[in-house]
Amino acid sequence: MAIEQLIAYHCGPALTGIKPANLFSCPNQMRYKIISKIIQLNKKCNIHGVYFMIIRRSNKSILLFVYNRELLRQVLTDFRAQEILYQAGYDLTAPLETLLTHLADRLTHSDVFPHEIGIFLGYPIEDVQGFIFNRGTNYKICGYWKVYGDEQSAAELFQRYTQCRISCFNRMIRGESLEKLCATAI
Repeated sequence: MAIEQLIAYHCGPALTGIKPANLFSCPNQMRYKIISKIIQLNKKCNIHGVYFMIIRRSNKSILLFVYNRELLRQVLTDFRAQEILYQAGYDLTAPLETLLTHLADRLTHSDVFPHEIGIFLGYPIEDVQGFIFNRGTNYKICGYWKVYGDEQSAAELFQRYTQCRISCFNRMIRGESLEKLCATAI
């Protein structure tokens, strides 16, 4: 399967503007292809507000962070999100790219996983807070994330994200480019 198809499937909601960001893990053996592809995609997709960055590298894998800049900025204006980020050491006066660099540093160098990543991925704040407070236990349902708040809304979002992923993948198979996915919201 082509890299573009994998990105479309795993990151469709961020590409099409229904979610602020997605993560995609790929084997380290693909690193040169991924790095080259990211450079190309940023040239084509940044004009549509979609950005690609490697947020973590290890000996085994590369973690690609795909985000819609405007949606991510909106998510980060929520005072509850800001409170969580502040407690995790983020400088809330810094530009978005600095916040993402801080997240990347925490992913790479922290002894504990930075669960605030859920904020960047657009998870409901009550679910991020619930996960942190409960240390990943006592959740109501689990899908793309563990749900501590509104089960019905989360289940509907899970379904919407799945439909989007499938649609994006099918559009790629029919010959559409990632750039076109970014330019046309579903």
